[in-house]
Amino acid sequence: MHKLDILLISETHFISSSLIKIKGYNIYHTNHPDGTAHGGTAVIIKATIKHYELPQYSTEPIQATSVAISDKNGDFNISAVYCPPKHRISEELFSKFFESLGCRFIVGGDWNAKHIHWGSRLITTRGRELKKSVDINHLTTTATSEPTHWPTDPNRLPVVLDFFISKGLSRLLFTVSSTLDGSSNHIPVILTISSKVKNNMKRLQLYNKWTDWDAFRNLISDELQLQIALKSEDDIDNATHKFMTTVQSACWKCTPDTSNSSPRHKLVPSEIKHQIMEKRRLRRVWHTSRHPEDKSALNKAIKDLKNTISKLNNASMESFLESLSATRATNYSLYRACKNINQPTNSKPPLRLENNIWARSQQQKADAFGEHLAKIFTPNEPDHDSNDTELENVLGQPFQLDLPIRPTTPKEIISIIKHMEDKRAPGFDLIDKKVLLELPKKGIVFLTILFNGILRIGYFPALWKVSQIIMIGKPGKPVHELTSYRPISLLPVTSKLFEKVMLRRLMRELQERSIIPDHQFGFRQHHGTVEQIHRVCRTIRDALERKEYCSAAFLDVQQAFDKVWHRGLLFKIKSLLPHTFFELVKSYLSDRIFQVKEEEHTSQFYPIKAGVPQGSVLGPVLYTVYTSDLPHIKDVTVATYADDTAILARSRCPQEASAILQRSLDQIDKWLTRWKIKASVTKSVHVTFTLRRGNCPTVSLRDNQLPQNDTVKYLGMHLDRRLTWKRHIQAKRDEIYHKYRGLYWMLARNSRLSVDNKLLLYKTAIKPIWTYGIQLWGSACDSSIEIIQRSQNYILKQVSNAPWFLRTSELHEHLNVNTVKQEIKNFNCSYKARLSGHPNDLAVQLTMPEAIRRLKRRHILDSVAS
Repeated sequence: MHKLDILLISETHFISSSLIKIKGYNIYHTNHPDGTAHGGTAVIIKATIKHYELPQYSTEPIQATSVAISDKNGDFNISAVYCPPKHRISEELFSKFFESLGCRFIVGGDWNAKHIHWGSRLITTRGRELKKSVDINHLTTTATSEPTHWPTDPNRLPVVLDFFISKGLSRLLFTVSSTLDGSSNHIPVILTISSKVKNNMKRLQLYNKWTDWDAFRNLISDELQLQIALKSEDDIDNATHKFMTTVQSACWKCTPDTSNSSPRHKLVPSEIKHQIMEKRRLRRVWHTSRHPEDKSALNKAIKDLKNTISKLNNASMESFLESLSATRATNYSLYRACKNINQPTNSKPPLRLENNIWARSQQQKADAFGEHLAKIFTPNEPDHDSNDTELENVLGQPFQLDLPIRPTTPKEIISIIKHMEDKRAPGFDLIDKKVLLELPKKGIVFLTILFNGILRIGYFPALWKVSQIIMIGKPGKPVHELTSYRPISLLPVTSKLFEKVMLRRLMRELQERSIIPDHQFGFRQHHGTVEQIHRVCRTIRDALERKEYCSAAFLDVQQAFDKVWHRGLLFKIKSLLPHTFFELVKSYLSDRIFQVKEEEHTSQFYPIKAGVPQGSVLGPVLYTVYTSDLPHIKDVTVATYADDTAILARSRCPQEASAILQRSLDQIDKWLTRWKIKASVTKSVHVTFTLRRGNCPTVSLRDNQLPQNDTVKYLGMHLDRRLTWKRHIQAKRDEIYHKYRGLYWMLARNSRLSVDNKLLLYKTAIKPIWTYGIQLWGSACDSSIEIIQRSQNYILKQVSNAPWFLRTSELHEHLNVNTVKQEIKNFNCSYKARLSGHPNDLAVQLTMPEAIRRLKRRHILDSVAS
């Protein structure tokens, strides 16, 4: 067996949706430019080798995939190439391709070019042109002394089509050979390079499954001293640094090093080994005789080997499925398998920068992302010179005497740690929930003293202001653009722990002072998206019942959380909350920095000049405080959920409805300008809800008309013009089948997963798709509800392998699964009970019966008979 580090593959026949995974390897591929399943190349490289992908080379005559790796002399490129035989390729085209590879490279693949220089018995036109390019560019060819292409037709002679071309590398480093493996009529060519390449650094971690936690607790107890003075900012920083370094040192001392352990290789069954040896023997026989019967014997051996491997894989998959369960004992293997299904490898191709410059290496990508985010984390520029005299006067006023913030206790800290989310990535200090749970009592007391010192002094430690950001691609966005990636901020877990302590005290003040408006349902306990959508739907339904027009604007705020103006937020904090909170929030927001991490490479540190910290606990609440004074006028319904804002106005006259809405938008426009918030006019939507003909006149924001539409997606639900839920139900149906196709290998009739686990998987992965907002769309007509019911019927029959003639009612009864109408009834009952005891009066009012019920429609919260 060959232990290959890098595989260069020609003619992959991949398309954009092709997905392949090999454990321990990264896969990069280039498809044919027309997008169909022919041509194409791929590079499969060990994940441990330090490398990065280069821009794809995709033209009709030449397709190539390239990666860059490093040795002691620097970077050099390795490329897989394929040249289809039907195209005429000149020396200029070959030279252009070689120029794209740089000054040190190795490129190999199927050139479909013949020349005696690399061992062919004749010279073709393409071979002559390629030889010219090789000579002009001072390149070196490396080929075996044996043919690499063996045509099936015995009348055609074998030739050399697969070889390597290199530049800037000594030929003395290369050893080339061929192998009889594979099933193609092209035999693989193996190039051995006598050079040591750089490997990726092993990911740092504080502990593993062999960590001695008893010894860890003893070390912490010995190192930490509780008699510490916390009277100044330096004292807070020193204590924070002491805790971090003590925990890190204790973890590493109590964790054995496993970096030198040899990796486990999957054993190949002896049956497959024998079949591989037999296949190689038959290939040698056929290469010697070229007899059709020998070729048939070889084909049969190849087919038998494929069948044996397929049976082995199927048996392994069946065993894997049978072992899945949703219990803690197996670490919830069923859910993890469901989550990881068909997830492509998170690799970033080269990024296109300004002036058509490319960021190729991981360091270049980290720097590019860092500069991009540094521009985002700055406040919006005002449209005109604003007078901030009042703001500066308030911020400059002397502090009033207020009671200190209530201190915390070890009991509170232990409770918060236990309720923190598991499996969260740590910040730069590598400390996570598991480490905090293993702290001894002395460690918890030390944190208590530190937290109380922070609350007393009003200073947030500098180490906790460091954010490490990783970039995750947005689905469906072009992978070469910087804007196609979403930043995920990783903060120290001890910082989040303190923020949770702080949040409890902050929320109490916000509730007592009624600072958060009732129409804001985001980031509030016992508030959900369904209640807010219900408020919007209630306003629309009232308009439909009264034969009115409802003119509604749904606003999209640009980078809402990243552009919060710090001075404006501090002004509101000082005006609304005690000065003890102001000092702490001011310290919390000031002097924050971030760096972008790409594998083991990091960018420089950049300042965060605006925005609430992404990934933090306090950030969302601070945003709601910042937007708490959003203006609204009489006869207008305002519904906000974090930064999602809906404004609705009603009237029998469409012109009057839009006029009322326009007055509200004018006030909001002034407010947005005052607080340096920008709404995206192109992404905002104006919708007319009515049963009558015609639309309300258009409305504008910042002198730009909002685009009109007949439907809008608000908080995950599609609202159509007549509020029939038709568009929403169609979207949910498509989403159900898309999710089912992804889980087909686990839910299909012939899957070895138990029926109970299949049902559990359906209830946890697919059912929530259509039960979200069922309290609202459950008021749709029976024919629309039946669409979802048919989807469930189909999946349940597949899950249970039920015969086609089994009645749907018997199927649901046998599997103990409710019908869609039963679910609507159950959800309505629990939802109505939740609304009755809701802390927000606007939500409680939703339980009141409508004043007018003119339409013969099912209303929200109406029970549906099963």
